[in-house]
Amino acid sequence: MSQAATDYFIGVNPLEVERLRDQHTAWLPETQALWRQAGFASGQHIADLGSGPGINTFDLARIVGAAGRVAAVDKAPRYLDFVRAESARRGVHNVYTLETDLAAENVIPGDFDGAFCRFFLAFLIDHLDAALACIYHSLKPGGVLAAMEYLTLHSATCSPAVRGFDAHTQGWVDYYRSNGGDTAVGRYLPEKLTAAGFQVTYTGCVGGMARPGDRWWIWWGRLMQDFGDKLVSNRFMTAETLEHLQHDWLLVSKNPNAFIYTPVLLQLVARKLP
Repeated sequence: MSQAATDYFIGVNPLEVERLRDQHTAWLPETQALWRQAGFASGQHIADLGSGPGINTFDLARIVGAAGRVAAVDKAPRYLDFVRAESARRGVHNVYTLETDLAAENVIPGDFDGAFCRFFLAFLIDHLDAALACIYHSLKPGGVLAAMEYLTLHSATCSPAVRGFDAHTQGWVDYYRSNGGDTAVGRYLPEKLTAAGFQVTYTGCVGGMARPGDRWWIWWGRLMQDFGDKLVSNRFMTAETLEHLQHDWLLVSKNPNAFIYTPVLLQLVARKLP
């Protein structure tokens, strides 16, 4: 596997593809609302930035239709191979792939009507200005960026209290930070976009309460399941704390009075002025 495919600190593997599908399901209604807010429509040329295995890509392809195109833009060849294979399997002809690193390019070839990213810019903090400039230059005049990024992870909490829950949340914050990421990128993203030449035309926040079995409950629980060992091995939480978390999470998941409050995500639309 090339370095480009291995330098995602969360990972490029079948388990992560499965988790990304679940994450997409968890946030699909809010994502679709953002796409409507951005005006994504039939016939457009859209870039899916940090596309991964293309889970958003194919939904966008249905929006733009046969007259439009969607570029799956990612730096991981293995993910882009998956997109191409899935396109062939589904008989989708309006999706193509671009292997590129936004932080290292001045422009993505394509002259796009719009671009979308979700949980992506938080990975690019050390090169955020360069990445935003690349996105700006890749859009047509009047083109839009629709972004859905963390505002804060620290809003995540659980009732009743679960041992290890807060340590797990803090572990994710520290894990991002140690790898050049930031789970509070939404705090300064609107100002960064303005400095890059965009006009921010819409901002909103999504997230909230979820009870056992709800889509956000399942999403957050899966992070504990799939990445707890990685947080321990990287010393962002202890093995004992993870054991307590996994034990108590099973118990609280059977409690009809239980709920969590999720991380808060920022949604925004930013336009390149004509």
